[in-house]
Amino acid sequence: MTGRTEPTSRAAQIVGIVLTVLFGVPFALFAWMALSSRFGWSDGDMHGYVLIFGSLFAIGLAIPLTLTVPLIFPRGRRVTAGIVCSAAFLVVAVGLFAALLTA
Repeated sequence: MTGRTEPTSRAAQIVGIVLTVLFGVPFALFAWMALSSRFGWSDGDMHGYVLIFGSLFAIGLAIPLTLTVPLIFPRGRRVTAGIVCSAAFLVVAVGLFAALLTA
């Protein structure tokens, strides 16, 4: 490994961590709000706006999150991480969409 490629990879990992936190925290918040609106015990969301907009915002934030999480991993594992993140994105998007449609 040359010294020139190592700092670039390390800088990409730091940027990946920052962007993952930046997109991941609001994603988790919106997904939790949408799912708690759908499966929660209270009737605080009588019209379903939290479910609708929470699902849309969560899916919207999941897209850049899927693209930034692989940057955290070393260069040789980014393709595998990208495949796993894409599969997880599909599962989350289908789950949120199903929760939205079955409400």
